[in-house]
Amino acid sequence: MAQAEGEALIRCSDAGPGGEVLLLQLDAAPLNALTHPMRLALSRALSAAAAAKRPVVLSGGARLFSAATLIDHGAQLSEGSPSLADLCLQIETHPAPVVAALAGRALGPGAELALAAHARILGPRARFAFPEAGLGLPPMAGASQRLPRLVGAGAALDMLISAHVVSAREALAIGLADQLSENDLHEDALAFALAMAGPRPVAARRDGFADGRAYVAALAAARSAQTQSPLLAPRRIIECLEAALLLPPENGYAMERSAWEDLAAGAESRALLAAARAERAAAQLPAELLVAEPQEVAVLGLYGTSPQLAALALLALGRGMSVVWSDPDPQAQGSSLAWLRERIAEGHDAGGLGPQERAEDLLRLQAPAAPEALTAAEIVVHARPGPMSTTLSRADPDQLQLVIGGAGAAHPGLVLAPSGRLAEMGPIRAARQQQIVTAARMLGRFGLAPVLTGGAVGLGRRVWSQGHQALIALVTLGVAPEAITAALSRYGAPAPDLPQLVLEGAAPRAMAESEILARWLGAMANEGYALADSGAALRPSDIDAILIQGYGFPRAQGGPMHQALERGALVLRADLTRWQHEDRIWAPHPILDHLVSEGRSAF
Repeated sequence: MAQAEGEALIRCSDAGPGGEVLLLQLDAAPLNALTHPMRLALSRALSAAAAAKRPVVLSGGARLFSAATLIDHGAQLSEGSPSLADLCLQIETHPAPVVAALAGRALGPGAELALAAHARILGPRARFAFPEAGLGLPPMAGASQRLPRLVGAGAALDMLISAHVVSAREALAIGLADQLSENDLHEDALAFALAMAGPRPVAARRDGFADGRAYVAALAAARSAQTQSPLLAPRRIIECLEAALLLPPENGYAMERSAWEDLAAGAESRALLAAARAERAAAQLPAELLVAEPQEVAVLGLYGTSPQLAALALLALGRGMSVVWSDPDPQAQGSSLAWLRERIAEGHDAGGLGPQERAEDLLRLQAPAAPEALTAAEIVVHARPGPMSTTLSRADPDQLQLVIGGAGAAHPGLVLAPSGRLAEMGPIRAARQQQIVTAARMLGRFGLAPVLTGGAVGLGRRVWSQGHQALIALVTLGVAPEAITAALSRYGAPAPDLPQLVLEGAAPRAMAESEILARWLGAMANEGYALADSGAALRPSDIDAILIQGYGFPRAQGGPMHQALERGALVLRADLTRWQHEDRIWAPHPILDHLVSEGRSAF
């Protein structure tokens, strides 16, 4: 059964003039994930080819090679036999040439598979990337040993630590690719395999070691750059690249495997994976909205005065949209318009905008405008709810009315996070499906990650405020603000603005750093559970995505809801119950009782 299932994930065919080459094509849309069934099928096909000493061409089809990461398929990419490392070693030791033909993306495990081949032929749209460091992990299948042998330490560190995406032409320039194919990728890969005199394992290559001084200098520079970083994965990756220069390949592979197992079991990797999955989930529209076709937004309307309206105007103008801005307070609007024109001028002075682009931006700005001019806009954003939103929506029911900072009785709200990287919009039931997907697409076009809510917007502000109020409560209870600031700083969080209270005749209250953090995180998680229980947050992980991207919560900690899951609802409720007599900020929400009674920590 397993064999049949695995074999259905690949296509095997005889290729070449005499059918002497085995063409193995990954066929598991949409990402060609290297799951255990896929690896098993590839391993069996390679074993059969090895027995006949047949050359092999590995391909992912016409669009991509293999683009699934641990974010997508998790344990399926790291568990079961053969492991990905075993499969890559099997490719590397194949008794005849193995050529990887890449038409599109090779990410993470897919890039490792291609790297294990004896040669790589790339189409013009091929891309290589190793995103593991961003998940708190080194490579899992030998890339830390193979990659520097081909491209040297500098380029390898850039790819493995910075997750630099390498294009086809760059791959050829640095030695990662052997040939670019401008015509038929499979035909070119077959010809290359037949022209090879024999296997050429990457483990036997030393191209990247040619300049030993440069290699060692790149390692030293990378170590220096990581001195202040709290992340563990970059340090272990540097150690693995050093082992590639100094140790036999099999020892280097063992060192990488040990590093991967250590870090995969650690809290940092779990938190980074949770953060990545939270952001991905928050970015996905609910299933019921996927059927709606977004409308193109050519004109953005703004009504009233708010710093967020000015920011939206700047974003819209920078994306080639027209902006119509009406305000009943001409003096307030004058200040906002002056700010907007200064930002456009700054773009010109910094070289980002030429005189013509600056003039075009200003021509697309209609302000001050009469309220009636707003009817030309597909979306109107109000600084505050009021009669104007009702009047406009009656005049044009297709027009979406958003209210900055909160929703009115009949219209969804919109709020930009302090970072300028994320926007909350909701409740989604307050507008039609097409309107919601249209607004979400517009926000994405602005470079703002849109997070939809089931209730009033401002989830991040509410949760972050609860955390801040908990810190103020600690100061009131006698904990020194300096101790609180130091604890959050070591955690990676931004320094809080805390009051300096004078305690007459009393010494500051001693509190362990772990308890300071637990009380801060507990207050935020408690509020997050309340928002999820009410339906205001579509899922608890959305809270983490909002706080990480929008409020400076340290990504390597995963978010307060992830931390609550790590501790468990039982422990969280017990902590809150113990602290609530000191301040009601820690009064546990009733949903925690329900979760504990059912033995769960997640919804």
